[in-house]
Amino acid sequence: MINKKHKLTLIEWEDSYSTDDKWKSVSAMPKPKRMICVSVGWIIKETKNNILIIPHLSDIKNKKSSGTAFGEMVIPKSSIRKRKEL
Repeated sequence: MINKKHKLTLIEWEDSYSTDDKWKSVSAMPKPKRMICVSVGWIIKETKNNILIIPHLSDIKNKKSSGTAFGEMVIPKSSIRKRKEL
């Protein structure tokens, strides 16, 4: 169940990405740039290296199921630039 230990948090993080989905000359490759993402959700689990965040909750008062969640995502802590409790 979501409670005070689960903090609603904004996380700004750097992502990896692909620049294209077709073959091309190495000399035509674009200059790499940072891809900055922002996620907002509840921190459900956290380890030394990763955070599991979920943005959508339902049935939060059901003590048997501890609520249900959708959209969970694991973010490596090495990718996090900023973290702010809301």
